[in-house]
Amino acid sequence: MVHFVFLNIRSVMFKNIVLFAFLSTASFFSFSQTNVSGGIYQNATWSLSGSPYIVNGPVVVFPGVTLNIQPGVEIRINNQTNINIYIETRGTINCIGTDNLPIKIYAMYDTTNPVAWQGFVCTSSQGGVMNADRFQISNAHFPFAYETALTNYNYTNCKFKRCFQAVTSSNSVNLTNCQFIDNEVGVYGWSYFTLDNCFFKDNTTSIYAYASALTMTNCDFLDNQIGLSFAANIFDSMYIADCQFLNNELALNYPNKGTVQNCLFSDNTTAIQYAYKCEIFNNALLYNELALEASVNADIHNNQINNNKGGLLISSVSTVQDSPLIYNNEICGNINYSVNNNTNMNYSLFSNCFCDLDSAQIEGLLIDGYDDITKGLINYQIYDSSCTVLLGTVLKYGAGAGIDEATLAVRFENPVSSNFIVFAGTEIQTIEVTDLSGKLFAFTSSGANHFDVSQLPAGFYVLTAVNDQMVRRSFVKM
Repeated sequence: MVHFVFLNIRSVMFKNIVLFAFLSTASFFSFSQTNVSGGIYQNATWSLSGSPYIVNGPVVVFPGVTLNIQPGVEIRINNQTNINIYIETRGTINCIGTDNLPIKIYAMYDTTNPVAWQGFVCTSSQGGVMNADRFQISNAHFPFAYETALTNYNYTNCKFKRCFQAVTSSNSVNLTNCQFIDNEVGVYGWSYFTLDNCFFKDNTTSIYAYASALTMTNCDFLDNQIGLSFAANIFDSMYIADCQFLNNELALNYPNKGTVQNCLFSDNTTAIQYAYKCEIFNNALLYNELALEASVNADIHNNQINNNKGGLLISSVSTVQDSPLIYNNEICGNINYSVNNNTNMNYSLFSNCFCDLDSAQIEGLLIDGYDDITKGLINYQIYDSSCTVLLGTVLKYGAGAGIDEATLAVRFENPVSSNFIVFAGTEIQTIEVTDLSGKLFAFTSSGANHFDVSQLPAGFYVLTAVNDQMVRRSFVKM
């Protein structure tokens, strides 16, 4: 029995030795890596089997030579003693991953530093070509620096993290399903911008644009110091739709010459700053320190501007012709003010609902000439809590200044084009309309409560009488 036990122990020991040798060999192959630096003088491939590639010093691909980097490869920058590492091409680098196997490039040390290494450099004057897409890159000063700017920067399913300036463009840039995390600047440039389904988080500035044109849809901005900032007037047009701006210090700065629609702005310090010659409509602006600053010729309508500290600020307007249009908004539950008229212009904010039945309560949240004689006055209307039934009109300036209660229930589409149609339970023969200067216009029905108002100039008007019965309903003539 003793002899039998001894042989069994030896057998177990032999098996353990074989197993240890196998596991050691497997571990050796599993954790293989390739150290690289210096010049690449003939065609080369950085393969998945050789990954990760440890870059211990600058790498240069020489003219006429191609370096192919396969999908799924990891490139680790050994920046422990040198932050000036770069990967330069004077030939061709193909750095194109796939949706499932992105190429990953990042620093090994000091990974919170946005200049832990220099990035890729394309020296075009020596024939350099850089093709890059579907990658994840971190800690680079300029991730892809081109000596001669590309005609179009086209990135899909890419991630830029903790870089100094992630994308720099001077012609056009198309970004789809890209992420920008904790960069000093996410996207910067003079160009045509097209962005869809991109995500920006924790950037100092997500997008800083000298834009010829910008189209941005389905993008999210979260926890950035600045979300999207326009540095100057857009040359062509701006279109921003179906985006979310959440918890940014400044979400959208200086939108101009275009539209912002169907977006959510919530919990920002300033949601929209200095809207200039643009249309802001069908947006929800909720729980911001300041929801919206309306400036020269802004068209602000059909928005929910609710539960902010400051609702709507009107500023930087010096002539009546430059005044913004503000109508059909819900401006409710704001803490410090609903509207602050920081100009000396008078405004009739008819058709905006303040969700309060008490004119004194509404008045307390309107900052105008009643509070500061340097400011202009604000006319407004009182609606029921559903914002559908007009209860009264407060005129602080113009003919008939005072409070008039609505006496006849009439409805009509607003804004109005050339045909004014009154929806009422009785036949309407005549209506009277006044403009903001008090000028009266009378119209006779052409039948079925239809009135031809095509001769009215575009602007704000008040329906003051229906069948000689007094009413006060504001509308916009287009």
